[in-house]
Amino acid sequence: MRSRKTLKVMIVAGEASGDLHGGALAEALFKRLPSLYIYGFGGNAMRRAGVDVVFDVGRLAVVGIVEVLLHLKSVVAAYRCALSHLREGVDLLILIDYPDFNLRLAKSARKLGIPVVYYIGPQIWAWRPNRIKAIRRWVDKMLVVLPFEKRIYDAAGVPCEFVGHPLLDQVSPFEMGPAEKAAYLASKRLSPSGVTIGLLPGSRKGEVASLFPVMLRSAALLAKETPNLQVLVPIAPNLPEGLIWAMSEGFDFPICCVKGEIDQVLSVSDLIVVASGTATLQAAIAQTPMVIVYRLSWVTYWLVRKLIRLKSIGLVNIIAGARLVPELVQEEVRPERICEEAKRLLGDGAAREKMKQELMSVAARLGSAGASDRAAAIISKFLEEVTLTRGLEREGAL
Repeated sequence: MRSRKTLKVMIVAGEASGDLHGGALAEALFKRLPSLYIYGFGGNAMRRAGVDVVFDVGRLAVVGIVEVLLHLKSVVAAYRCALSHLREGVDLLILIDYPDFNLRLAKSARKLGIPVVYYIGPQIWAWRPNRIKAIRRWVDKMLVVLPFEKRIYDAAGVPCEFVGHPLLDQVSPFEMGPAEKAAYLASKRLSPSGVTIGLLPGSRKGEVASLFPVMLRSAALLAKETPNLQVLVPIAPNLPEGLIWAMSEGFDFPICCVKGEIDQVLSVSDLIVVASGTATLQAAIAQTPMVIVYRLSWVTYWLVRKLIRLKSIGLVNIIAGARLVPELVQEEVRPERICEEAKRLLGDGAAREKMKQELMSVAARLGSAGASDRAAAIISKFLEEVTLTRGLEREGAL
């Protein structure tokens, strides 16, 4: 039974990548403070770390204004669930990404006197910069994962620390030599000498439904000119396996779907076609050449284009400040265009090697490994300060 003196920490993530980072952070926190009780919104990664998951992020994994409205019932239920837990008493609320939901929750936490740490915050440098006013009012400390973000928050007077990107812990240690790559492909009944394409359609059902069929048709076109083409598909942990497998049936080239194993897929793939998002940074760290694709509902896309301040959508290109990787968005997400870009890269070894070197440069800008440990150290110290302050308040010393 949990001691009454045990500190309660609530972590709220809203999608698969947030769950992944939340799991790593929770694991690092438990190493420093084993008696913590950590619970919140997450998935399998947070469960494996020992977090008591009270709401599964699979019910929240939607993106876009229209898409969120279609799932409004789940979002409202999630918010009410989170609010009820906050009202029961929490020593610290840790928010991970998912800004529309989490900033509202930060406001509620502030009203209840609960301190808030935001880990991997809103992309205010891309769009909706006015969010920084809400962050300044409702968030006690920002822990950012991109180096230029700290300058923005410092200028706005928001307490902020750069901890590096947690993906460096998850991807950089994973390397496969030629023999290991051959063994991995053989274990999946694929040819070690084949041309391997990785298809990464995202972690949300809506993304997969929109992008994966187009990706598969582009691979079918490419297979007509590349007889030894084979495809690997890493299935995001929060997605039902049957969804991907059902879409993959009926093609006359080898397709292997694997649960998770994104690091292995990135390592053995000659090229990937990837939905814009965190996976593009994973590919950059692994130095895997890529083509980025993305498609939203037309209403959402129109609104985003009115608000967004960047010329690129891919995090790799945004960090580089240049178009290193081809991006196909909206009407360009067609089998013919994807095939064209993939064929160009596969047929040009020099271009592929150049992209690998540029991706290495992008990865170097993400900082060094150990982001989760650094974030946990900062949060542990913050918890100690909060506990000390509350103790003094109870004693009437403040």
